[in-house]
Amino acid sequence: MTLKWEKLPKMHMKRDELAACIGPDGMIYAVGGYGGGDNSSLASVERFNVHSQKWELIAPLREARRALTAVALPDGIYAIGGFNGEQYRNVVEKYDFENNEWLPVTPMISPRCTLSCVVSPDYMNIYAIGGFNGQPLKSVEKFNIHQEKWEELPPMKHARFMHSCIVVSV
Repeated sequence: MTLKWEKLPKMHMKRDELAACIGPDGMIYAVGGYGGGDNSSLASVERFNVHSQKWELIAPLREARRALTAVALPDGIYAIGGFNGEQYRNVVEKYDFENNEWLPVTPMISPRCTLSCVVSPDYMNIYAIGGFNGQPLKSVEKFNIHQEKWEELPPMKHARFMHSCIVVSV
């Protein structure tokens, strides 16, 4: 097997500082960001269908923002945090596949952008790690999916933002 990079079709909107994830449906989701015709925070969301090799616009976020993060769970795509051009945001929205709409979810405790989020292996929790809200953050929060509640966890030893995290099961 030879692995190689392949160029995909262009998205509908030019975007930077977006969130991206692979949904439970196997599609690639590009959420929010910065760009468009007026170079502002975006509410638009699109997904790439690997079978048809086409991007399609889906329902926009309720609140435009960039430097957010997104994670996929079986019940939807979660768009978390970000910056709307004026304020760091603690907003969380969940994409409802059946109704093609973004629903409000309990906001994080701390507003932040350029954070990293991961999902627990049992899909019960989302962890929001670090970020930036005028200064780099050490804070970590956990969202319980069933209780729909965020709680603060012990902070990291070093502040981090614009970083990536993964979960490794051993």
